[in-house]
Amino acid sequence: MNPVNLLSIGIVIGCTSLGVGRIAAEESPPFAVHAGVRFVSASSAEIRWETTKAGPCTVAYGPSKKLGRFAQSDVNGTSHRVVIDDVQLGQMYWYRFGKKQNGKMVFSPFYQFDASMNYMPATMPSSTTTGEAAEVMKAIVSHLKQNGGFAVLFESIDRAWAESLAAKTTLSVVAAKSDPAAVDQLRRDWYQRAIYGPRLSSRLINTLPKSFANLIITPLENFKDAAAYVSSSGQIVSVGGKPTAPGFEWTELSEGVFLGDAIESQALAQWGHQYGSTGNASFSGETLRGVDKASDLAMKWIGRPGADFGIDRNPRMPAPLATGGRLFHQGMNRMIALDAYNGAVLWSLEIPDLRRVNVPRDSANWCADEDTVYAAIGDRAWLIDAASGQMKQTFELPDSEDANLDWGYIAVADDVLLGTSMKSGSDYDSFWGKASWYDGKDDAATAKVCGQSLIAYEKQYGAIKWQYPADAIVHSTIAIADGRVYFVKVDDPSLKDQPTGKLENKQIWQKALVVCLDLQTGQPLWEQPVAKQKDQVIVSFGLADASQYLLETSGENEFHFAAFDADSGKSRWSRSVAWPEDNHGGHMQHAVLMNDKLFVQPHIIDAKTGAILQSDTLGKRRGCATPVGAGNFVIYRGGTGPLSLWSLKDDKPTEFARLRPSCWLSTIPAQGMLFSPEGGGGCSCGGWMETSIGFEPNMRAVNRQAKEIR
Repeated sequence: MNPVNLLSIGIVIGCTSLGVGRIAAEESPPFAVHAGVRFVSASSAEIRWETTKAGPCTVAYGPSKKLGRFAQSDVNGTSHRVVIDDVQLGQMYWYRFGKKQNGKMVFSPFYQFDASMNYMPATMPSSTTTGEAAEVMKAIVSHLKQNGGFAVLFESIDRAWAESLAAKTTLSVVAAKSDPAAVDQLRRDWYQRAIYGPRLSSRLINTLPKSFANLIITPLENFKDAAAYVSSSGQIVSVGGKPTAPGFEWTELSEGVFLGDAIESQALAQWGHQYGSTGNASFSGETLRGVDKASDLAMKWIGRPGADFGIDRNPRMPAPLATGGRLFHQGMNRMIALDAYNGAVLWSLEIPDLRRVNVPRDSANWCADEDTVYAAIGDRAWLIDAASGQMKQTFELPDSEDANLDWGYIAVADDVLLGTSMKSGSDYDSFWGKASWYDGKDDAATAKVCGQSLIAYEKQYGAIKWQYPADAIVHSTIAIADGRVYFVKVDDPSLKDQPTGKLENKQIWQKALVVCLDLQTGQPLWEQPVAKQKDQVIVSFGLADASQYLLETSGENEFHFAAFDADSGKSRWSRSVAWPEDNHGGHMQHAVLMNDKLFVQPHIIDAKTGAILQSDTLGKRRGCATPVGAGNFVIYRGGTGPLSLWSLKDDKPTEFARLRPSCWLSTIPAQGMLFSPEGGGGCSCGGWMETSIGFEPNMRAVNRQAKEIR
C-alpha cells in the first residue's frame, strides 16, 4: 500500500475537504469506475478497479463516509490494484476513488464492502523448513490446483512439512496418524507453540471423512489407504516412489516424490450456466449415481455462507455454478467460491455492480468453466480465476463508452465467450418490497430484458470473432447447443429509440423471429417466425439440444411449447398444457429437458413428439422455486415448503424438512454432488436452516440401486 501526500494534490475524497482548496465532492464531475474487493487474508483485502480514463488513481476508505485512509495506484493505465492490510473483521467499510482529470480532481461514487463476509483463514508463522525438504515443499505448492481447502499428511510424513504447508498456503492441514499417542503428542507440541487450531491440527486416520481432501501427502507404503481420502478433483503426493494404482496423472517433483492429479473430475457433470448448460436444460447430466430419494443422500459438508451473505429469497437471483471441483454462489453484490467436496471457503469478492435479479425475464450475469468464472460487470466481462478469485483480464463491449451500453447475456461454449450488449439500465436490480418478488403478471414484472447485439469473443485472448446486430434479442430465449446459437429476435427499428432494452410483451411478439446462427462464424443458418402469442406472456425461455430448439412461453393459464428442427428450423411440434397455479411461481416454471422428456409441473411431455406422457404428477408444489432435473428425480419445493425430490420411479416425493431453496433456482446437482447453498433467507413461512450444504450419494443406496438394475 502506497501512502498519499494529500496536501500536495488537494484531494477532497471524503465528506470533509483535505489539503488546498475546499471543493465539495458532490460538485466534482464523476468518472466511470468498475470496482471489486477480494479478501486475501483475515486482515487484508485487495481493492481492484478499472477506470475509463488512464492515469494514477487514489482510493480512500474507512468505516464511515469520512473515510480517512488512503492508498495510491501509480499505474498509468486503466487497471489498478492496491492491497490494504488494516481490515478489521466485522467492520463495514466505505470507499471511493479520486484522480486528476483535465487538471481537476474528480471522484467516483461511494461504495461499500463488508468485512464480516471475510472468511479467509488466519495466517501462520513462517516455516523453518530448509534444504531438500524446503525445495520439495516449494514444488508441491507450485503445483497445487488451489491454495485453500484441506490437506492431510499421513503417518510418518515429517511434522515440519505440515507446518510449512500451512505457512505457505491457506490450506487447513491435518497430520493424520493411526497411533493415538502420536496424535496426542503433536497436539500438545503445537498447542504449546500457539499454532494448533483450524489451520494446523492432528487427528486419528479413522476419524477422517473419505474423499474430502484437496491434497494428500503420504509415504508410498501408505498410498492405498491414503488415496481413499482424496476428493474427486484432488491431488496426492507419494513420497518414496511412484504408485502403480490407476486414477491419477503423475508428475515427478523430485527424486522419489510424485504428484498425482485425480482424473475422475474430468468426467464429472458441470453446472456452468444458469440452467446447467448453454442449452438451458435445467439438467447437467448429473444423475448422482442413480439415487432418487432424500434418504439416499448423505451430508458431505455444512457451513458458510449463511443468510447474511445473500439478498433475500424473493427476487429470483442467478443460480449457483459448480465446475472444476468448486461451487460458486452469489449474494448481495458479492460472490464466493467453495470447495465442492469439503465446503472450504476458497475466496470471496465484494462487487458493487454485480447485482442482477428477475432472472426469468433476463439472463444470469455469470457462467463458468473449469478454470474461469465469467461475470458481466457494467460494460465488460470480468474473467476471474476460479481457483483464487484473482482478476485474469476483462473483455469490453465494442464502443461501450460512447454508446452507453452494458454487458447483458453471457455464456461460454467451446472456445467462444458469447455476450450481448444492452442499453445501460436495462436489467432488473430492485430487491425490496412486494413488487420485487417478480411473481406478478403485469408489465412491471414481466417485461423482458433484450440486447441489441450478440458478440462472440475468442475466450482466451478476447479478440472479437463476429457480431450480430438486431433491433432486440430476448435474453431469456438464447440457447446454445451442438455448435448453434438460437434466440428470439424482434424486427422493429423503432425499438432503438426506447430508453432501455426492457421491453413489454406488446413490443416483442408481433414481429418476433427464432434465429439460428453458427457459433463459430455467426453466419445465419435459418430463421422462422414465432407463432402468434397471446397478449399475456409471463415468461419466455429457450431450450436446445442437438436435434431441436424449444421455445417455452407462458400466459393465460397455460404453458406453450414450440419445437423447431435444429437443421432446418421447420416446426416439429407444438403443445400447450395447463398451469398448476397462477401464483408463487406455478405460472412461470422453467421446464426441465431430461431423458428426452420435458418436465413442467404437473406434466411430463415427450420432447421428441410433444405428446403428453403424464399429468397430475411431479408432486404438490409449494413456493416459487423452479424445478431441476437429476436423472432419476426432479428437485422442487413441495409439500409444506421444503426442498423435495420427486422420484420418477416411485412417483412420490421425499424431502429435507428444514431446507428451503430460493424463489428461483439455488439447488443444483453437479460434480457428483447435490449442492444447496443458502438461498432461503428472509422467509417467514417456516423454521428453516439458513446454511449452505453439500450432499453426496450414500453408497449403500447406490449399491441397492445397482442390484435393482441387475
